[in-house]
Amino acid sequence: MSRRIEYRPYRRDFAHPLQTAHGAWSVREGFIVRIEEDGRIGYGEVAPIPDFGTETVGQARDFLKSVVKNPEIGVPNQLPCCAFGLSAASFGLRAGLSSSYNYELAALLPAGSPSLQAASTKLQDGFKSFKWKIGVGSVEEEIKVCDDLLDVLGPESKIRLDANGGLDPRTLKAWLDYLLPHTERIEFIEQPLPVGQEAIMAELAAASDIPIALDESLNGPAGMRWFKGEAWSGPLVIKPLLLGNLADLLKCLQPISERLVFSSVFETGVGLINTFSLIQSLPECSFAIGFDTLTAFEDELSIPGVGPRICSAQVSALDMDDLWNRLPHSN
Repeated sequence: MSRRIEYRPYRRDFAHPLQTAHGAWSVREGFIVRIEEDGRIGYGEVAPIPDFGTETVGQARDFLKSVVKNPEIGVPNQLPCCAFGLSAASFGLRAGLSSSYNYELAALLPAGSPSLQAASTKLQDGFKSFKWKIGVGSVEEEIKVCDDLLDVLGPESKIRLDANGGLDPRTLKAWLDYLLPHTERIEFIEQPLPVGQEAIMAELAAASDIPIALDESLNGPAGMRWFKGEAWSGPLVIKPLLLGNLADLLKCLQPISERLVFSSVFETGVGLINTFSLIQSLPECSFAIGFDTLTAFEDELSIPGVGPRICSAQVSALDMDDLWNRLPHSN
């Protein structure tokens, strides 16, 4: 059995820098890996985000250089993005996306008052679920914007608020009190407090009708404990490209699939296809998926023409060989 591994880097400039509680994010870097084995080819994406507990781009590059020379070496636990990309490429050698699907997407809104015009446009485009970044400005300012945002979106829309761990307990309590009259419209608040404050989030969620979802708390080896049993009763926002080996991830997620919210890491079309390989191996999703990120870059590495829903025909139309050929060769 002959096995050949290659990788190529990518660097993508955001069309508009993304404002988060950690600051502005303007450049996305990562790698596409290609595995060829006995005439079959599989692709995977390695997309580190060190702020989320993964390896750095440099650490990923160093490991990929070594795995090119020795395709049989194992991936260390501290390199979850490398583990995902290589396992996804191997999965692609054996299986593909054969079933038909059509998933609802949650619209991604920018932080602050620019969310109002963006929400109006997304609403006209047909989106029904919306994700809004908070924790960037003061709670008083953001609550005023939220009043206007609720008016713009109307009573039929669902909203999830994403703080990226940028709140403190007092501010979270203020948000929960404010949102109480709007419980039918709020899907959840996503990771309001930093990693390590899960007990406080659980206590505040238990005293409120507003669900609290974990996101950043799930990253890294320590985060895997929240997937076990009822360790966390609320939604779990998962970014598969950051969570390690695809086969191991599938076994872990099957018992809790009804609480999973799949979320983007601003991946290329390859990473999106890798993610759908995972989703299609689990029971049906109950939440709109968070992949309204495909227009964040003005390049040809994403799947074009995606609106409020994404279907199997759109995904299967991506030519991964062509995408691979667009990338620069690795050094």
